[in-house]
Amino acid sequence: MVSAKQNEPLKNYCTYGIGGPARVLLAAKNTDEILAGLEMARKDKLPFFILGGGSNLLFSDAGFDGLVIRIENNFIDIVEKKENGARILAGAGTPLAALVNFAGDNSLSGMEWAAGIPGTFGGAIRGNAGAFGHDTGEAVLRVEALEVSLEKIIKKTINKKDCEFSYRNSVFKKNKNLVVAAAEIFLQKGDRAAIAAAMDESAAKKRSSQPLDYPSAGSVFANRENFFAAKIIEDCGFKGKIYGGAQISEKHANFIVNLGNAKSSDILALIAQIKSVAKEKFGVDLQEEIEIVEG
Repeated sequence: MVSAKQNEPLKNYCTYGIGGPARVLLAAKNTDEILAGLEMARKDKLPFFILGGGSNLLFSDAGFDGLVIRIENNFIDIVEKKENGARILAGAGTPLAALVNFAGDNSLSGMEWAAGIPGTFGGAIRGNAGAFGHDTGEAVLRVEALEVSLEKIIKKTINKKDCEFSYRNSVFKKNKNLVVAAAEIFLQKGDRAAIAAAMDESAAKKRSSQPLDYPSAGSVFANRENFFAAKIIEDCGFKGKIYGGAQISEKHANFIVNLGNAKSSDILALIAQIKSVAKEKFGVDLQEEIEIVEG
């Protein structure tokens, strides 16, 4: 049975620790429960939001006046072993860390770059999460999804090409009515010790460069081919700037951290200031990488 909570504080379900209440929050532990939640939203004409690990988003202080479906279908299965690797099927609610560790334990290479990245597998697919020149879409073979329309909800299998993976983007991010339920990936056979070393290196790089001592949602703005957002923000003189309970990190200027009592409005005020000055000073239109969820 789907677990439902009324007026549940969303700050408890995201890495920022910020956000007002959801009118209804459902925990969906399998595809049928995700489907049941979506059917509820469709029949009752409720706005809905799909929540994974909450690691790349900012909820409004006002909360969300609708249905939040928290994806918790956590499983990893080896579908087929081959001489050069294996096909793996994982649920969208699987923590990305669990998938990385599973790959390493089975001497499978292709996810080492994701060591130390929070969130869920489904969220990583939706935002095509990546690091160090790699991204989630590289390994994807197909995605099992649910498509919501006014008339019905249908199960779909979407091949890699139709996922439209690009830098921190996918068809699932462009179309909120496509909900990731699970996905199949292919990972190459590798040396277990070398994979473990690469995972340790990736995690160490993140620890050394990112402000992990405070809650955040990761990189606030997307990088582009010809510039790094952190450099633009730093050159604007914003590094270390505090507004309310939020601060532009002194360690990495593309992170806005919660010093302990930040509100969504504090984060949004800093985002607006950064965008305005970056445009005025350098003619650059910075685009948010984090998702801002209004009430």
